[in-house]
Amino acid sequence: MNLFYRASAVLAISLLGCSDPPTTALLDAAPDVAMDATEDSTTDVPTDSATDSATDVPKDSATDVPIVPVPFSQVQELFTRTCAMPACHGRGTNGGGGSGGLFLTDAMTSYGAMVNHPSDQVGRLRLVAPGDPDNSYLMFKVEGTMRRLADCATSPGRNPCGVQMPQLAAPLTTAERALIRNWIRAGAPMM
Repeated sequence: MNLFYRASAVLAISLLGCSDPPTTALLDAAPDVAMDATEDSTTDVPTDSATDSATDVPKDSATDVPIVPVPFSQVQELFTRTCAMPACHGRGTNGGGGSGGLFLTDAMTSYGAMVNHPSDQVGRLRLVAPGDPDNSYLMFKVEGTMRRLADCATSPGRNPCGVQMPQLAAPLTTAERALIRNWIRAGAPMM
């Protein structure tokens, strides 16, 4: 039994020796906070609320989140997978398709049909208003929020703005909707 106590004591002492000395969060953070305050006060670069001054990355002023440029090729991959079917916004074998006259079959066609083009359902909104996802009808359609618009209010037997897109596939995930939103927010670049 004596051996058991000795082994336990040796183990306890060795484990105590492995831990880091205790520190306080205030002491650890103080140099960083002081340095940040010094850098901000000595910088002569004018700051713009629409950009991050350290990296010149545009920011969404509503959420203060950096706007991450999204290449249109990623958005088109999403359209190709979920929207460009012949029964929706693709081309059928007999030349049909393109629901609402909107074809999303390839990057040039999709981009040209959406960016700065008025919506057929809500003419006061563009399908894609570069830099303004909250006023881009595409976002209302993929988020399924078009009924919030007075133009889309339903009346008996009438549904002027249709349904959430994509219609023949599962709704887009949060990440997929964010991809489209970030692309529009960044100015809807073709890159």
